[in-house]
Amino acid sequence: MTRTILPALALILAGGAATAQGLNVDLLRSVDDIDIIGPDGNQVGEVEDILIDADGAPVAAVIEVGGWLDIGDEDVVISLSELTYQNGAYTTTMTSDMLETLPKWDD
Repeated sequence: MTRTILPALALILAGGAATAQGLNVDLLRSVDDIDIIGPDGNQVGEVEDILIDADGAPVAAVIEVGGWLDIGDEDVVISLSELTYQNGAYTTTMTSDMLETLPKWDD
């Protein structure tokens, strides 16, 4: 699997290792494993990590897509502009097939 990194990303929020001025690590950790709901109302993935830029601003999410019971799934990077938070989950206009074509993330 190829590791793809968005050019603007400088830090990865992973296990509290990332620090930046003004970054609310607890808030970013609280989104871990939140469902992502597709346009048909079904779950199409879940948040795994939040990616931040050099200034500590969240810019993208690593989401788990595909597979079943963590078998055959993969992590992809999605811009936060593609996600909307409502009713305890994130929604996106992207289908499962569309999400699986996003840049892969291999940590």
